[in-house]
Amino acid sequence: MRVTIAGGVGEHGRNCFLVESRELSFLVDCGVMAGAAMPWPRLTDDQIRPLRYVFLTHSHADHAGALGWLAEHGFSGQIVASGATLLQLGELPAPALTLEDFPSGNGIALYWGRAGHCAGSVWYSFALTDGLLFFSGDYMEESLIYNVDPVRDTVADLAVIDSAYGPEARTPIAMRREFVEAVRPFAEAGQPVLFPVPRYGRGPEILYLLARRWPAAPLYGDEAFRRQLDALAADPCWVQPAARSFLRSVTVQPLPDAPPREGFAFVSDPRLEAPETEALARQVAGQGGVLLTGAAEEGSPAAALLREGLARFARIPVHGTSREYLFLRRHNRFGRSLPYHSEAWPCRDRTILL
Repeated sequence: MRVTIAGGVGEHGRNCFLVESRELSFLVDCGVMAGAAMPWPRLTDDQIRPLRYVFLTHSHADHAGALGWLAEHGFSGQIVASGATLLQLGELPAPALTLEDFPSGNGIALYWGRAGHCAGSVWYSFALTDGLLFFSGDYMEESLIYNVDPVRDTVADLAVIDSAYGPEARTPIAMRREFVEAVRPFAEAGQPVLFPVPRYGRGPEILYLLARRWPAAPLYGDEAFRRQLDALAADPCWVQPAARSFLRSVTVQPLPDAPPREGFAFVSDPRLEAPETEALARQVAGQGGVLLTGAAEEGSPAAALLREGLARFARIPVHGTSREYLFLRRHNRFGRSLPYHSEAWPCRDRTILL
């Protein structure tokens, strides 16, 4: 069996792994590298045409954004993901099959669990005729919102494990504490704070922290953010019971036409690519604060605001660090393990033979 790293190791994005076994070949994830001159996975047409499946860990673009490119280069197989992920992605360039309906056989047995990164996010354990593989996806055991099935006593010849934060020394509790401290000066001064967030994922975690700490502060969200909250509040599979109760109790108002005078506002545009959200961020920066909570890709308007001092970065933990990577190694039986999703771990060999 051969595993080829088509992206995602030694870089924050373009996550894509090609698995070639005796019976079949497939991909785990097929993402883009935002802002890169060549954003696509490092795959040839000869590698793409025989693919039977693409297994997606979740819907974020750095894991699923290259599906259209893949189809243009000859992919004629099936896209496999959780039902929630497929619903988030909408129209697809190839036939899709939900994980819940995926049949074992034909040289592959598939096991999966919830990864705690966002609704629909999963980890995979593959049993192939010539080896065992584990892919964590974007994995977070200490989510405030999302359910997770902890990975324990899993056996794999190769494990690809999320370590997006690399040598980050803080625990998730410490990161959240420092995030709240970054918000505090604006909240206590009665100034507005804008949070550009992904369409699915960390936004509700931020909302949870803020509403618990400043329950009287008004909350605002664009249509996509508010729609996400409604869906999560009714989702017993992917969302923790206490989080569902919280989401049902909290009131998030529609984002007004003018920047809010106070409180916390959410826009579903983490890179601030839409001209209207970039304009809103610049307006809010003149009255309060703009906090970025994930990677600001080079070349994006969000990165420009950081350089200009109009935005601040305050991490919300939704990935693993080197500490969590080592924890998973200790509590499972992995013959070989590979940290991915971070520049902290360079890609020394793009091909792994098992």
